[in-house]
Amino acid sequence: MQLRLARNKDGNQIINLIKRCFKDYKNCFLDVDNDSPELRDVYSYFKNKKGKFWVYVDKNKIIGCMGYLPHEKNNLEIHKLYIDKNYRMKGLAKKLILRIEGIAKKYKKRKIVLWTDTRFKEAHKMYLKMGYKKSNKTRRLHDISDTVEYNFIKELR
Repeated sequence: MQLRLARNKDGNQIINLIKRCFKDYKNCFLDVDNDSPELRDVYSYFKNKKGKFWVYVDKNKIIGCMGYLPHEKNNLEIHKLYIDKNYRMKGLAKKLILRIEGIAKKYKKRKIVLWTDTRFKEAHKMYLKMGYKKSNKTRRLHDISDTVEYNFIKELR
């Protein structure tokens, strides 16, 4: 298994990964054109916004992904953390989060923020275990999945 920076040509595989992940949740759908067009040119999108996006690859198949972007004054925001069902609970998501935490500390960022679908209870447990706090903020995306998201924050020292 290899962790590497995503390439623009990875878009279709990343989209398929997220679609596979969404199948585990009732009424959860990916509408790339309206909600996530950046996935088609993921490398360029994140690079142009001064962030990065990684993928895990196993046997030429993308089985995990996550990116980050600068957020507000001195924070980073995690984006699109997904791990294929067959590869979960093996520490892959944790390694990605620790990578971003290392980057945040290196550049003296104050906190890391993320938004996660209220249905993703497995992910919520992991974030809490890793020291992220669920804030009181929620947001409704008004998308085809009628997504409501929780906000998690980790203060860095």
